[in-house]
Amino acid sequence: MARNLATEMAPPFVLVAHYFIAAALFYALSAFLLPFYADSIDGYFLSSSIASLIHLYLLGFVMMVFFGAMYQLIPVVLEIPIFSKDFAYIQFYIFVVGIGLFCFGLAHTEYLSLMPYGAIMMYISMLIFVVNIFLTYKELEKWDIVAKFIFVANVFLFIGACVGFFMALDLVYGFYGDILSLAKMHIATTIFGYVSMTIMGVGMVLLPMFSLSHGYSQKKIEFAFYFITVGLTLLLVGEVLHVRFLFEIGGALSGIAILLATLQMRGIFKARVRRQNDFWAKNMMASFLTLLLSVVVLVGAIVSGEQKYFILFGFLLFFGFFIFFIIGHIYKILPFLVWYQRFSPHVGKMKVPMLSDMVKEKVADYQFWITLVGVVISSVGIALSVKSLFQLGTFIMAIATLLVMYNICFTLVYGLKKEDQNVK
Repeated sequence: MARNLATEMAPPFVLVAHYFIAAALFYALSAFLLPFYADSIDGYFLSSSIASLIHLYLLGFVMMVFFGAMYQLIPVVLEIPIFSKDFAYIQFYIFVVGIGLFCFGLAHTEYLSLMPYGAIMMYISMLIFVVNIFLTYKELEKWDIVAKFIFVANVFLFIGACVGFFMALDLVYGFYGDILSLAKMHIATTIFGYVSMTIMGVGMVLLPMFSLSHGYSQKKIEFAFYFITVGLTLLLVGEVLHVRFLFEIGGALSGIAILLATLQMRGIFKARVRRQNDFWAKNMMASFLTLLLSVVVLVGAIVSGEQKYFILFGFLLFFGFFIFFIIGHIYKILPFLVWYQRFSPHVGKMKVPMLSDMVKEKVADYQFWITLVGVVISSVGIALSVKSLFQLGTFIMAIATLLVMYNICFTLVYGLKKEDQNVK
């Protein structure tokens, strides 16, 4: 492996399981709601109906996975214990309730008054997370590229949470008024700041580890770090000061950073020892392709000004790239966590399972192809403004979530009966 993994510093598996199980449930809920949003594919991409679903998906699925993964990976990869595990549990329960209140209030205008309560709960939850991470970093001795990405990503998460909370209050009380400007800053800091930078940093650990890649250069990802940090800073300053030139330069630098990071990940993937196209490799290839396609669509949306292309960009990024990248890694990370918790004490004493035994590979493979078909059909539906195609594609994607749920449950309960029988 590219680095030593300090697994003895990892938090209890039950903590990480809280986040992963909740993420799977929110993922399924979002997927089954998606077909009912067919009428929105011709509408405004920042409408409240789309915003409610996107927040349910991003906060409930994507952010839950990220929070759980960070609590596991930071101690393991950076070799420092999490400052407070109690903070992590408190954050989880506040966040779940906050998501429910916020999304329900945003989706139903008659209950809009619930949204600020959900917003403040999520804001407090994210502050707990950020403070927990920053206090954890006090013990850090080696600031490598992964540590830098994670730290700066959390700085942007803090800014994004503040902007998002302010925006939620403004939607209800109307004391500021420029929602579009706030939305730009919120999207830039949370999606391109926290989510993208976390993927870049964590990807430099997970991709080499799961593919056994070695002998590659890190120059591209190092340049990407500085480009996206400077780019997003200029973008925010330009938006606050209403200097369009700074905003555009910041956006261009951030786009270059994403391109460099994609090329870095592609280089790592090409250098892999494991050349077989298993379900993880397929998910990674699909994630890179949907990411590149989403960038092309975004350029087209900016040039043409067509709202449906902005929606298509968001769909490919959120329901294409994020799904393939996250689900592919869940199939690798979750079995290892369960194996380490349940079977590692028995190594050398009795027969223990392989990690591949803890995932139904055929189910994972079927899920990948079903999801891919659903993404393609849904994307064509958005591009051609054919609502029936969008509904068909998203329904197919929803079916695939059931296979994800099955595999997650299979992994979580794997070996419980054997454990009760002393792993005979």
